[in-house]
Amino acid sequence: KGLIHIGFEVEDIQPAIDFYEQFGFGLKKKFDKQEPQAKVAHIVNSGGEVFELWQFIDKDHPHVKFIRKHTAFESSNIEEDVQNLLNQGCELVIPITKGVTLMYAFVKDKSGNIIEIGQR
Repeated sequence: KGLIHIGFEVEDIQPAIDFYEQFGFGLKKKFDKQEPQAKVAHIVNSGGEVFELWQFIDKDHPHVKFIRKHTAFESSNIEEDVQNLLNQGCELVIPITKGVTLMYAFVKDKSGNIIEIGQR
């Protein structure tokens, strides 16, 4: 359906939010994630473009290597879309999971890029 956000790791969430505010982004939502343990912020600009910032507390969790740099796309049928990606040779690296803001799964494409598929 379209792009949800670009996500990446930051060392300290509040200074990162402050940094992106100078480019016209504002805090949309901030929350704590339990697994992997992290502080997360969604920042958005006036055009609706969203960055998802992750400050990992549990940097050794196996999912961190996939979440630290990813692009998220919206799905209206996550099971079908994930299966379609697997049929095209993508690798499922985080199975379909109920998250804080949506259902999601992470796949690695043939070039090694990490893609999140999310369904609200």
